Amino acid sequence: MSASIIPSTAAEPNRLQQEVVILGGGFAGVYCGQRIRKSLKKAGLPPEMALIVSDQNYMVFQPMLAEVAGGSLSPRHVVNPIRRLCKGIQVLRGQVQRIDLEKREIHVNTGNFSAGAIIEFNHIMLALGAEIDLSRVPGMPEHALLMQNVGDAMVLRATIISRIEEANAEQREEVRKRLLTFVVVGGGYSGVETAGEVLDLVKGVAKYYRYVSEDDLRVVLVHSRNRVLHTLGDELGDYAGKKLTERGLELVLEDRVSAVTATKVCLQSGMIIDTATVVSTVGTAPNKIIKQLCDEHGLPNNRYFIKTNEFMQVEGFENVWASGDCASIPLAKSDGKTCPQTAQFAMREGICIADNIGAKIQGKPLKAFTFQGLGELASIGHQTAVASIMGVKFSGFIAWFMWRSIYLSKLPGLDRKLRVMIDWTLDLFFPRDINLLNPRYTKLFREVHLEPNDALFHRGEPAFSLYVVQEGGIDLKDENGRVVREIEEGDFFGERALVHGGGYQYDAIAKSSTQLVSLSGEAVLPFFQSSRRFRRVLAKTTAQESADSELALVRKKLPGKIRSACVSDVMRRDIATLRLDQTINEALSMFLSRRFSIYPLISDDEKLAGVIAREDVFDFIKRDGVDDSTTLDQVDMMHLPVCKIGDAVDLSLDKMMRAGRYKCLVTDDDQRLHGIITVMDLLGEAAKVNAEEKE
Repeated sequence: MSASIIPSTAAEPNRLQQEVVILGGGFAGVYCGQRIRKSLKKAGLPPEMALIVSDQNYMVFQPMLAEVAGGSLSPRHVVNPIRRLCKGIQVLRGQVQRIDLEKREIHVNTGNFSAGAIIEFNHIMLALGAEIDLSRVPGMPEHALLMQNVGDAMVLRATIISRIEEANAEQREEVRKRLLTFVVVGGGYSGVETAGEVLDLVKGVAKYYRYVSEDDLRVVLVHSRNRVLHTLGDELGDYAGKKLTERGLELVLEDRVSAVTATKVCLQSGMIIDTATVVSTVGTAPNKIIKQLCDEHGLPNNRYFIKTNEFMQVEGFENVWASGDCASIPLAKSDGKTCPQTAQFAMREGICIADNIGAKIQGKPLKAFTFQGLGELASIGHQTAVASIMGVKFSGFIAWFMWRSIYLSKLPGLDRKLRVMIDWTLDLFFPRDINLLNPRYTKLFREVHLEPNDALFHRGEPAFSLYVVQEGGIDLKDENGRVVREIEEGDFFGERALVHGGGYQYDAIAKSSTQLVSLSGEAVLPFFQSSRRFRRVLAKTTAQESADSELALVRKKLPGKIRSACVSDVMRRDIATLRLDQTINEALSMFLSRRFSIYPLISDDEKLAGVIAREDVFDFIKRDGVDDSTTLDQVDMMHLPVCKIGDAVDLSLDKMMRAGRYKCLVTDDDQRLHGIITVMDLLGEAAKVNAEEKE
């Protein structure tokens, strides 16, 4: 049997037929790919019958990522092309969209301009890794930097240099301190190594800036446990914390981050850290594709990390194998423990799976995964490290030398080993590079979750995004805590600060559990600059935030007796209403006979259920599956402020203006609709009063 590609026509994806498909280009996937060639040859199959699918065409050597952020290593030297590492087998760069275990098919998106691929397989190895989910901490998804790949490390280094450059030109002391404070969240291996490298970097470059001294610099590590690197034991964890503290790192232990804004980090203890730079090394979450696979096919899992047997087979699926950060693999001789999700385990897991797939094809017995680990190492910067090797503990310079020697030996490729050795050698004799090479990139949108009373941003903070409320609601509050605008589901806000600059004018506080979409200002502003229609829309909505000044102007035009009058005396009672159970066809008939811009919707018990606009109904009609018999309860509703029939006109006016609306519905205590009051009607009444007074 040889690998073949079945040609596609038109937009149909290509179909590839493979014996083995490896999903993931990390340690587990690449080492499996290197070994599978040998396994297939033993089984009498050509190596090209194996295929690796990865979202990048290179493998990142994660243990050295922190040194890229610190400027000790070039980013090119910690990555290796997968095609060069796994010669002889096929490599496909793309995003896995769906896995069908029954049909033995994998659907892959290979890019915007290609038709994609459907891969048929006999054996599948799942090594897609885990994902990062920061949504549990308000503000973290928008403001925190990550340390997952080379791009993240480059962005972090560029951000640090940029903050120091800004601080060097800043005269306000509180702003300078904020710019020169760097917070790292998480005291595991990644967090400690990142914090150590950041500390070395900022202290190493400070001497080049006239208005920045080492005393101005502050690096803070926040960790939820009572010591860092707890997996290395109390002695080494305490040693690492002590050495970092002696070098100037601030350790905040047994505390968690509760919220992050553009200018501060809030901790559960109540502590506030003013900072403009936050790095998160926590928030590991199951891979979305793995989660979908478990739900659809009932794969055994531990919180969506796939459970395997000692051969790394998924129970109940003889042709499905799993390893790395997306798997839960039993640790040999450990009474129910699972293998740590580290590089040394992932490498060996990949090799073992490749051998077992070959044995399975040949009908031979499988080999159990018995590796128990050789030890653990962590660099804490400044030529210092901690290590536990085969039960023997090391610290200081000796551990640092061991750390570099061991990881250099594991780094794939002779050329990469030589390049890294040269980088390390030069780093001993020459100062760190302070060039600001900023790999700019745009995250078009992010989802943000807020719990009741969580703050999205505060007054004076710089604007980064335009926000859309998916669920819940937001109150914009002034410095006195008064609500100046209520933002409901479907509304957007934040555009004024983006368009005009100068930072946010109000505090944005969640009224309830709220889900937002955050649109990057870098993506929004080009639309504003290019489209007159978009500018008109934003100009209209930015005016909503000027509620106080606009309200004062309208009040000035209204005589006192109108403002103090009862709403029932000035409201319009002749309004056209529709019922939730009426059809689109009936609504269109109403639009012809009674022409209004909005139509209140009434429920079966005669209570106000919402409001629909003519244009929203017309947009709804264009959707697939909508016909004349579709009922109005499926149409997207808009929100209008509501006042009680006994309220004063001035109160209803305040509600309208602060909601950015010019209409207000009038109901009784039972939510039954009685009328509508509009700003135009009030101004018309004022004109009548003024005319009568002149006569």
